Amino acid sequence: MTNVNFEVIKIEKAMKHGCVVVTLKFEGSSKEFTYVRKAYNNTTVIDGCRIYFDADYQVEKVEREYETKGVKKMSTAKQVGTTSTKITSTKIKNEIENKGIEIPKVQIPEVKGEVHHDRYDEIKCCLECNIPVYLAGPAGSGKNHTVEQIAKELGWNFYFSNSVQQEYKLTGFIDAGGDFHETEFYKACTDENECIFFLDEMDASIPEVLVLLNAAIANGYFEFPNGRVDFDHVHFVAAGNTVGNGADDMYTGRMVLDQATLDRFAIIEFDYCLKIEMAITHNNAELVEFIHQMRKEAERKGIRATFSYRCMTMITKLEAKGMNLEMAMKISIAKGLDKDTINTFNPNGSTKYHNALRKIQMAA
Repeated sequence: MTNVNFEVIKIEKAMKHGCVVVTLKFEGSSKEFTYVRKAYNNTTVIDGCRIYFDADYQVEKVEREYETKGVKKMSTAKQVGTTSTKITSTKIKNEIENKGIEIPKVQIPEVKGEVHHDRYDEIKCCLECNIPVYLAGPAGSGKNHTVEQIAKELGWNFYFSNSVQQEYKLTGFIDAGGDFHETEFYKACTDENECIFFLDEMDASIPEVLVLLNAAIANGYFEFPNGRVDFDHVHFVAAGNTVGNGADDMYTGRMVLDQATLDRFAIIEFDYCLKIEMAITHNNAELVEFIHQMRKEAERKGIRATFSYRCMTMITKLEAKGMNLEMAMKISIAKGLDKDTINTFNPNGSTKYHNALRKIQMAA
């Protein structure tokens, strides 16, 4: 078992409920890294290490729980209430398995027709009030699709841009021949009709671009290389995987967003939506529940893995086409995970998805 390979500089309360912002420095590096992590009982996990802190966010101790490849540590440390709780949980689990007791499942209703995300109406209301919106949520949660749905309902045009790493990808540029090259932002600003400009992965864009965008929203005009454009018909939506607090264990290439930019937006947390999951899996409650368990396992154990709508869609399509379920799950769920990490997952259940996962683990 390797030792803790970083020093915690400070811990602060995050804007996102139940989370903390941890600044740390890894061994052999002078660079400081900022992570946003969920906190449980004044602890959080980074890089396989559990960080304990007090009510004032002062670090008490740091212990490695498992290797970052996913091997769980069998701790010998004495902790009040921990041992008895683990023993009781194990006994209950064994009794359930031995007696064949079936654990009641969450009732998941069937979904029919077009489905909207749970935050659909809130986002739409903000846009109709001309309030810029920032959607903060995990990868593959349907942020882009939801905003497109709203634009279609309102009869507005929709313009999309991914994270901007160079200014000219927002502003456009004039080439050596004197021709101006348009961007989606320029098209939105010059559209004669009401429209939405959607900037995805804003927390992965360079700060200079966000300063320009912030000024455009505040002033109602933008100085493009080919001249000034005034607008009052553009509705702004941005999205990111963080709430602007910088990188975390899941999303490492994310910037800290300045408060002036964040203050311009209504921030709406945008998580996975059960209705959408049921719709894309054709009301396959077993698959939906299995993916929910995998997410919770990954979060609890600090494993960098994303189980989004995309993996649900892949499995649903591959199953319908007749692919072997074990193979379908290998290429859609277990992708990118080494065998040690795969073996740390232990979702509770006996569906065909649980059984296929166990076969994958045995073969690893």
